[in-house]
Amino acid sequence: MIDLSCLQHFLVVARQPSLAAAAEELCLTPSAISKSLRRLETQLATTLFDREGRALRLNSDGQRLLEKAVPLLAAASQLHADFAGEPDSFKCRLVGPALLQLRWGQQLATHLAECHPLAAISFDVMDESAALAAVLSGDADLALVTLTEGRRPDARLSTRPLGETEFRVALGARHPLAGAVSAPLATVLQHDFVAPIHPPFASLDGEPATDGWRDDLFPRKIRYRSDDALLTRELLANGRALAYLPDYLIASLGLAILSIPDCPYRCHQQVMLVRRRQPAASWIAPFADSAAFTPAPALACGGANGPR
Repeated sequence: MIDLSCLQHFLVVARQPSLAAAAEELCLTPSAISKSLRRLETQLATTLFDREGRALRLNSDGQRLLEKAVPLLAAASQLHADFAGEPDSFKCRLVGPALLQLRWGQQLATHLAECHPLAAISFDVMDESAALAAVLSGDADLALVTLTEGRRPDARLSTRPLGETEFRVALGARHPLAGAVSAPLATVLQHDFVAPIHPPFASLDGEPATDGWRDDLFPRKIRYRSDDALLTRELLANGRALAYLPDYLIASLGLAILSIPDCPYRCHQQVMLVRRRQPAASWIAPFADSAAFTPAPALACGGANGPR
């Protein structure tokens, strides 16, 4: 008979980069985790990892077990909940890009505290493709991603729309254009921009620019590149650059919007909360479906037009 605790340890080791990291997550010693893995391998009469010094790498049998272990543990958890009720304390693992966690992750944490006061939440930052894969594999409970009409998740996943995020031109109080509610596109293009090194959302992959701006049509002077939101804020606050950012991020960073009435295009994404359909822990669906999300605060802006 397979020991379910050993199976849970196996899943954590398969996800973590090292045995030490897995032991830290499980609050056990590396020696205890190693013994648990050996016990599981004995029970299954196979080896699950290729061992190279202290490094562990899943082999073909380990990959096979990984695919079967997730639904098995989820079914065991559901069986326990059906008879004994949902445990008072558990960990919710929320995955997705940092920019989505910044707004919607915080609201989910508030909702979790209201629904399950003893539960904890782990915010794991990863790109959207990895986040969807983590939910599918059972390594995560929920994911925050952006979706477009041409990009839909696996049918085994359930999605719930949370809202839209629109990209706008942001500026700080010390910028030469500060105080103007709007400016012509030609004027805006005369100023320096800061742009991310990597696209923050998968929906921007393959676009002319990492932040969704149409540099193929209206090339900017991108003097700075950074994926760090705080560094970007400092560049804007000091008046060194403009940036094309999600509207809620502009609000969080205490910046203002510069409207560009003669810009003919918009850039926006649909934000979704994603979970597995079945099997999954019994708390996930009611929690995800009952979460209420407040709109982003209004921003200083000269009008509804401009690049989005």
